[in-house]
Amino acid sequence: MFAGSDDGMIQISEDGGENWRAIPSVRDVPDTTFISDIQPSWHDVNTVYVAFDNHKEGDYKPYIARSTDLGRSWELIQSDLPERGTAYTILEDYKDPNLLFAGTEFGIYFSNNGGEKWTRLRGGLPTIYVRDMVFQTQHDTISRRCER
Repeated sequence: MFAGSDDGMIQISEDGGENWRAIPSVRDVPDTTFISDIQPSWHDVNTVYVAFDNHKEGDYKPYIARSTDLGRSWELIQSDLPERGTAYTILEDYKDPNLLFAGTEFGIYFSNNGGEKWTRLRGGLPTIYVRDMVFQTQHDTISRRCER
């Protein structure tokens, strides 16, 4: 289980909520930055993605981090996302773990190499903020977010 707060704290429980491990900050993300989204991997129980929103402090940079060891270490993966464009949500493809989607202040970006390079998804989508995304799988119509 994962929880994020408006003051930058991430909490992780590996035993169904009996005990929680606090992660007070992620390196290279300003302290007390709002946790806007936490997404566990579809493919690896130890991998989790977090999107951070620091616009209330006048910082409009996108911050997206990934941990492959349940929050013990983190790497920023926003690489070449536009410098000004808060990241609100992050989503890993349910079939391909290297395919990621980021919802930002100015649209959706995708990466087919695990966040090393990002490309804006166009196809008629207007320049608009994207604060949430879910997959509708071929097998059912219940979103991943509702299953958690």
